[in-house]
Amino acid sequence: MNLLDLFKELQSYFVILLYFYLMIQQVGRLRKNKGEFIIPSSKSFSQRVLACALISEKPVVIYGLGNSEDEQVALKLLKQSNKIIQDLGEYLLIQPNRELSFSNHQIDFHESGLAARMFTPILANYKQYFYLTGANALRLRPMHVFDQTFDALAVDFKSSAGFLPFQLNGGFLPKSLTIDGSQSSQFITGLIYAYVASPFLQEVSIQIQNPKSTPYIELSLDVLRHFGVDLTLVGHEIQMKGPYALEETTIHIEGDWSSASFFLVMAALKGAFIFNHLNPSSKQADIRILDALKSFGAIVEWKGDQLYVTSHEKSSFEFDATDCPDLFPPLAVLASFGNGTSILKGVHRLASKESNRAETICSELTKLGADIQIKGDEMWIYPKKKLKVKHVSSHNDHRIAMACAIFGLFLEERIVIEQAESVNKSFPSFFQFIDYLTS
Repeated sequence: MNLLDLFKELQSYFVILLYFYLMIQQVGRLRKNKGEFIIPSSKSFSQRVLACALISEKPVVIYGLGNSEDEQVALKLLKQSNKIIQDLGEYLLIQPNRELSFSNHQIDFHESGLAARMFTPILANYKQYFYLTGANALRLRPMHVFDQTFDALAVDFKSSAGFLPFQLNGGFLPKSLTIDGSQSSQFITGLIYAYVASPFLQEVSIQIQNPKSTPYIELSLDVLRHFGVDLTLVGHEIQMKGPYALEETTIHIEGDWSSASFFLVMAALKGAFIFNHLNPSSKQADIRILDALKSFGAIVEWKGDQLYVTSHEKSSFEFDATDCPDLFPPLAVLASFGNGTSILKGVHRLASKESNRAETICSELTKLGADIQIKGDEMWIYPKKKLKVKHVSSHNDHRIAMACAIFGLFLEERIVIEQAESVNKSFPSFFQFIDYLTS
């Protein structure tokens, strides 16, 4: 064999080796794109469970309580009461201790809108004085409903012109009431739980005007059923025949569809992911993310209690998020990578969140190349353009930080997210998930 023939043979071997090397690299990338995730516990579910544990006169065992800031706010409130609370590793045991009372009457809700709106009516049920406050954006979120509701119930209540902080001297007799549900369903959840806790409750009804986010009311009622109280929303009315006694309960906190939504979007955009700890029959409003993913063209399958989501087509879609406004940030990311114009409806629900999310979604994602316009109550999202700047701000809004992070994963350049630690409000391990995917 001459030198030229030897060179040609070696060259062919090199090509074969290079081919297999590239194949191995490709398989490695595909495997990295595939992941199996245990979604953290739902803070919405957890806080409702803790509220029911507060008003219960029986022992409550809670498995899977999360460590988000919002859940810790609710747990701290319980610890300010005379409840006996034991952290036994796998579960939390909460036991009654005589008539409910509080050692510290100053309650700080920090930035938890659900805690403020849910626990305030519950605390109004007890003949004690409370000073209720919050931090940052929570003190800017309107809560005028309390002024109207407590006036109708003859509760000694004073707000700061419809905002936190509040001064509250509790004690009321439940009566049939009409409440405005246009601001949030969270006020209604608090009132339902307060009525259920009252020993003076008889036959009354709660009428809801202009209801919004009714799935969250259904979630509140679903949690109550775990405690043996079966109430039903019929039309816009809930009828009660008390007094009620909550049962001794052992409950497992289900996974959080709101937190999962960002990684479900990632799966729909690229790769194949398996999701654990999600309830296919959940009453959480954000389970509707699955409808949007299917409209986008992703393959969505349940195999037993595991959810498989695989990227397939990337179509434009329309979606009404009026009853699930927390889906706007992840869906704005999803739609930006579609092949046409997508429309999200229900923009009016975004004004009183941790930020004005209609504004922050537009401003921050646009910096990353998104093309978004607000038209009345609709958000129109066009296929993304080129990156403009690499530095964005979460505006101290956990869901904006997550949306920017997921969007950034599909860009060629690294981005910087200011106040990224805001994710601790709902999903402290969010960036650990990101590290897992990108390491």
